[in-house]
Amino acid sequence: VPQRVKDLLSRMTLEEKIGQLFICLGKRSDEAYIRALVEKYHVGGARFTETSAEKIYAQNCCYQQYSKIPLFIAVNCETGGNGVCKEGTFVATEAECGASCDPMTAYWMGKISGREAEAVGCNWNFAPMADIVMNWRNTIVNTRSFGKDPNLVLEMCDAYIRGQRESRVLSCVKHFPGDGVEERDQHLVLGINDMDCDTWDETFGKVYRGLIHAGIESIMVGHIALPAYSKKLRPGSKQENIMPASLSPELVNGLLRTRLGFKGLVVTDASHMGGLLCAKPRCKQVPDCIA
Repeated sequence: VPQRVKDLLSRMTLEEKIGQLFICLGKRSDEAYIRALVEKYHVGGARFTETSAEKIYAQNCCYQQYSKIPLFIAVNCETGGNGVCKEGTFVATEAECGASCDPMTAYWMGKISGREAEAVGCNWNFAPMADIVMNWRNTIVNTRSFGKDPNLVLEMCDAYIRGQRESRVLSCVKHFPGDGVEERDQHLVLGINDMDCDTWDETFGKVYRGLIHAGIESIMVGHIALPAYSKKLRPGSKQENIMPASLSPELVNGLLRTRLGFKGLVVTDASHMGGLLCAKPRCKQVPDCIA
């Protein structure tokens, strides 16, 4: 750890350290709201509702002005700069991008996303999606995935990230351990990836292993369970105790960090989603996510 980071940590209060663990979904952009949010709760970052570029730029300047520590300001640029603001450039859905079978399409999607995010003061992109369409009835990733071939998904994700690295914006692939197998919507209910371990290794595992080897900076864990690996890494697990990855030490620390070797930043999907709320009450889920 760099000395400047150690020095910073030594001066932080416990509340400031706790605040850094949270990315807040800001609902307002006025200065008084942002200042109170940052100075009272010391949040580590913000995610916002898309609006005009001018308002977003002013809002982001305000966030950084009042924060003692530079904030992550996140966006969802899954289809281009239109994930940043209303004036942003739509490039293609990931399904359209995958159908082109040309990695340069994904490269330009990432490059445009990064450049337009950076232009209004954003620095973290919750994209690309590394999910694989294994079930055509899945309504969440059927157009938000590069396709059904793990090799294509890996190639497109890698190209997108290379394009985005031409700006000062971090990439974050999602939704570990993988969506697209079932028909559930994690916004409403707990998701379950029901693959056996060997099949997962050959599909989603192959994609994540490749992206980790290529240096992906951050990974979003979803409210999706992977029972086969939970039982393998935590022998004796009962079915009723299987948790989504966002609450599962064996999937985050055991599978993602130890087996796949990921050393970067892990962030959960939104904590107000039904897939997390139905697993545990909020008073338990938030500390367990952090743990």
